[in-house]
Amino acid sequence: MKKNSNAFVLVKSLSMSEKRYFKIFSERHIIGSQNKYVALFDQLDKANIEEDAFFIQNLKKAGMNADFISADKNYLYQLILKSLNDFHKCKTYNLEIKEALISVEILFHKGLYLECLKLISKTEIIANECENFQLSIDLLMWKKKCSGYSLGLKKASEVNKMIDTYLLLLNNLKRITDLYYESNLLQSENENYSKKEVLKKYEQILKQPELKSESKAISFSAKIFYYLIYSNYYYACDNKPKEYECLQKLIDILNASKIYALENSLDYVSIYNRLLSIKKHFKSSSFFDDIFNLREFAKQVSFQKEVILERVFVHTNAHEIEYYLINNDFSAALQKIKEIEKEIQKLNLSIEPYHLINFYYLYAITLVYFGEYHKALKFINIILNDFDTADRPQVFMRVEMLNIVVHFELKNGTLVNSLATQILKKNKSCKILLLVEETIVNAILKITGFKHSTLKDETDELKILAEAVWLAKKSVTGSSVSLIEQYDKWITAKIKRKIVADLYR
Repeated sequence: MKKNSNAFVLVKSLSMSEKRYFKIFSERHIIGSQNKYVALFDQLDKANIEEDAFFIQNLKKAGMNADFISADKNYLYQLILKSLNDFHKCKTYNLEIKEALISVEILFHKGLYLECLKLISKTEIIANECENFQLSIDLLMWKKKCSGYSLGLKKASEVNKMIDTYLLLLNNLKRITDLYYESNLLQSENENYSKKEVLKKYEQILKQPELKSESKAISFSAKIFYYLIYSNYYYACDNKPKEYECLQKLIDILNASKIYALENSLDYVSIYNRLLSIKKHFKSSSFFDDIFNLREFAKQVSFQKEVILERVFVHTNAHEIEYYLINNDFSAALQKIKEIEKEIQKLNLSIEPYHLINFYYLYAITLVYFGEYHKALKFINIILNDFDTADRPQVFMRVEMLNIVVHFELKNGTLVNSLATQILKKNKSCKILLLVEETIVNAILKITGFKHSTLKDETDELKILAEAVWLAKKSVTGSSVSLIEQYDKWITAKIKRKIVADLYR
């Protein structure tokens, strides 16, 4: 498959404001009555697929030379980047610092060393506020050079020693970040180990000196990763109260900062998403306050606004749907999916598959609970066709289970047998399904295998299955409980010849 050019990909990522600014910018920076690059920009913007022959034809019709289309696209790409740099300059503190560093270098080469030092001093305050240690070191490197040429070597030596402070902060942050990634990888790969092995590996991580206490995390940024590591550990322990406590403390720390959320909007949304993922399991009056706060935050962001809005849309709606399902408020769940039905078609799908799989899965479950099996199948097929097991193994296998349930409801016996056989074979190697889920698959296989089954035969088999699910629910803890409850609701509804939603009206 042909790979799209950098120019095409970049044009497709632009917001309306960025596109408007590019037109203004290009008028100022390209000489000539006919702006070939604006015309090429318009061609790329309108096109759904990138076809050079089509672009060349249109440019030639407009009387423009299109003999070097690849070179023209490369130049356009560089021009768009320059316009974006100009459009977004100083929108964040980090960009403001980088802009100042460019000015410092220009002033330095003009020999204006004292002017450099004035600008550096002003910029150092901003760099310290947003804890960008790398940029602080860059500022000090220039401060050392300017001091040496204007104030003497003694002053330059004093500045040079100050770099050690930021190297210490940077190394501490790097070390704790490494431990965070280690804990995160352990969390994502925990199906490869027994729970005992996972906890043993976590305990080794927590023994590291940097994690002995919060005070060992010597910067604001390091403290964030400190609490994320501990929340990962409590997740592995199935200790929801402690995980919730860590995440809530972390959010409180972030909200106390005037700049963190706006400077690190993607990280802020990600951490808030972690909080909501566990908060929905507690009877907290502030759950919907947090949903509201996150949606309001997305509206306030000026940089990456479309990206943030999409992520917040997926996260908050997924958590809200699951909250209603956990609390058996099926009418609210149905109302919620009706609200997002039109919006779901507009998703750009730029968010990680990990989150989208879960979003579509919850959407499909809600439809199953209302007997909307064909509509549920649409979202099940999106997951099975557009994503891969490796994107989110635990949820992907549950989608395959849901696929069996839906086709069982639709009385597609032959397909059910095929799907059930496949999932049992697959589970032999990956061991993701709970033992009770294998029992459910085998019961469905047995029911569909009846040659002359009656309604009573099916009900009797379902009652045996309901007993097995009830026993399983008593013997598990953590996230497995809510998963088994989902199966329990469906089996109970089948026995009573109702849809799940009708059980709770």
